[in-house]
Amino acid sequence: MLIAFFSLSDSYSQDLEPHLLSALPVKGNFAVVSYGYSSGNILLDNSLPIEDLKSTLNNIIIGYARSFRLFGRLAKFDAIIPFSFANFTGKVSQIDTSTSRTGFGDPLFRISMILVGTRALDAKDFFKVPQKKFNLGFQFRVRPPLGQYYPDKLLNLGANRWAFKLGLAASYTIKKKLILEGHFISWFFTANNKFLGDNRITQKPLISGQFHISYIFKPGLWLAVSFGEGGLGQTLLNGVEQDNLQKTSRYGAAFAYRIGKHHSLKVAFTSGVSTRYGADFNTLIIAYQFMWFDKK
Repeated sequence: MLIAFFSLSDSYSQDLEPHLLSALPVKGNFAVVSYGYSSGNILLDNSLPIEDLKSTLNNIIIGYARSFRLFGRLAKFDAIIPFSFANFTGKVSQIDTSTSRTGFGDPLFRISMILVGTRALDAKDFFKVPQKKFNLGFQFRVRPPLGQYYPDKLLNLGANRWAFKLGLAASYTIKKKLILEGHFISWFFTANNKFLGDNRITQKPLISGQFHISYIFKPGLWLAVSFGEGGLGQTLLNGVEQDNLQKTSRYGAAFAYRIGKHHSLKVAFTSGVSTRYGADFNTLIIAYQFMWFDKK
C-alpha cells in the first residue's frame, strides 16, 4: 500500500524566517524577486518501491508585501508565487529512473500583526520615535491548492489541498544591535481526495518552533543565524493512520544589505540537521527587494 505523501510546496513549511516582527512605517510597499537552488534527498516511507530519491530544484519566486494599520496596530500583508524547475532521480523497483516537473507551486498569502510593542506610525513619525525593545505578534498564512498537480503522480509541485498556518512570535532587542526572536508555528491541512487516483489522504497538524539571533551592524545591514525543529504531522490514507511521524531539525543563516534608499539584497542558506520524512534539502536563496511608500 502506498502510504507516503509529498509535494514540493510542503518544503515551505521548513522555512526559517528571521525578522518577522521587524518595525517599519505603515503604507510601505515591498516587491521581491528571488532565486533559490535546492538539492537533497526526499525521504519516503519504506513500503514504497522507491529508493535513493534525490531532487534538485531551481525556484523563481515573486512576492509583494504591504504594511498598514489594523485595529491601531502595525500589520503586514504578503503574497508569494513560486515557479519551479524540478528534477528527480531514484530507483524504482531497483531500476534507475528520472523525471522532472516544471510549473507553479501553491501560492502563499499571509497577514501578520504586532500585538504588543512597535506602534503603527507613518514614515514622518516613525524615525522620531524610539523603537520598542519587546514585540509580540502573530501570523496567519493560507496556501490554496492552485499549484501544478497530477492525481496519478507521487511527486508534485502543488499539494491539492488547503493549508493554514498559525503562529506566535516574540522578539527582544538588546542595545539596538542584538535581536533574539522565537516563533511557535502550527500548520493545519484539509484532505487531498485525489491522491494517486481516488485515494483520500489527510494529515494531522505539523508543529514547529524557530529561534533566531540577529545582529544589526547599521540600519539595513544585518546578519541572522537560525535554528528550527518540527514534528508530528502523521498522515491517514483512506482513514488508516500511517507510521510516518515527522521530525525535522534545520539551521540557517541570512545576510541583508540595503543598497541606497529603495533597494536591498538578501542571501540566505538553510540545511537539515536531521529529517525523518519529507524533503531534506540544502537551499541557497538570493533575493532582491524594491521598497517604496505611498505618496501623500
